[in-house]
Amino acid sequence: MRTFIACSTYLLQPLVWLAILRVWLTSRARIKSERHDFGSAVFSDHFELRHLLTQGVLLGLGLSVVNLAVGFSLPLLWIIIYEGLAILTLVLLPTTILPLTLIVVTTVLTVFGGTYITAKPDLSALGLNWSSVSGANYLWLAVVFFLLLGHWVAHYGGRFASPKIYAKQRGKRIAGYPWREFLVLPMVTLVPGDWLTSQWAFWPVFHIQGKSFAILVIPLILGLRLTVFRQAPHVVYRKLARQFVWLAVVAAVFCGWTAFRPTDAPYLLIILLVGYAVILWRAKRYDERQQFWYSQVDDGVRVLAIRPRTPAVKMDLAAGDIILECNHRPVNSETSFYEALLANPAYCHLRVRDMNGELKMTETAIYSGAPHEIGIVLFRDQEG
Repeated sequence: MRTFIACSTYLLQPLVWLAILRVWLTSRARIKSERHDFGSAVFSDHFELRHLLTQGVLLGLGLSVVNLAVGFSLPLLWIIIYEGLAILTLVLLPTTILPLTLIVVTTVLTVFGGTYITAKPDLSALGLNWSSVSGANYLWLAVVFFLLLGHWVAHYGGRFASPKIYAKQRGKRIAGYPWREFLVLPMVTLVPGDWLTSQWAFWPVFHIQGKSFAILVIPLILGLRLTVFRQAPHVVYRKLARQFVWLAVVAAVFCGWTAFRPTDAPYLLIILLVGYAVILWRAKRYDERQQFWYSQVDDGVRVLAIRPRTPAVKMDLAAGDIILECNHRPVNSETSFYEALLANPAYCHLRVRDMNGELKMTETAIYSGAPHEIGIVLFRDQEG
């Protein structure tokens, strides 16, 4: 019972509710933007919030089991600094996600604050120490961060690719596919010392090798910010996922290094942060060098997305395809596409050119008398 009460305090932490609010506002803004650009939302549900409450919790539970198995611990001061910086980031930078930067900066402040700051305040009266765990613990955070991020990106990257209309390119409108999701993982960690138990007698305590550890559940932020303009999003994210796993391997090697030189942990984390930034920078540069654009075309209409649970899901279509003919009629605008659908309001036959320039035919039954519910998202015709 005491352990359950201690774990339930996770829901009392302001960062958890602020993150939920931030994700909900981001999701609402996306739906509003989709309705403005395409007449109705591509994904009408708040899938970002659903992922936060399902995938975030599941990944957090798995991580917590592993942490308890290896006896992972963090000093209480690190936790306070991390949550404080995370709250400031969510409030002051509403369009930015810096999960790895938060880990690195918090570690630098905690370790260097106890080593190099001569005028640091004495926090012992509050039961807080500047550094009371091994440097390998901070590298362990980097290991699990890259592994979990790689897993999440590999399985969900591109599955909910929501297009957004951007500025014109050579007189044509273009679309991009931004990823703005982040998760909050309830991560169980051990906290060395007896400050929590001295304040709340019910708090559970573990004794490991003669030392006392309190159990605490903290919110760990996991996320990514990237926009794809010239490639299939799922291809980009699968490649990134593999690179994140390799970074996890490097972080594991660094973790072993700190067994001999524990004071190197902050520097090794900075190296990992630089490597992470380089990977994202290279992904953006590679995207910029591609010749393809999700742009308007003159000979047909560009498919930007397929709405879930619609007839179009059954068709062999993908974002980037160009519909050349609908029901044997040539189309070159959204209006002409729906006019061609009305020629046979219960069935749709398409002639399509994919991103590789290959032609294909596809067809499906549609909702009788409701062509706009076929589920194919196109550039809307411009007024005037």
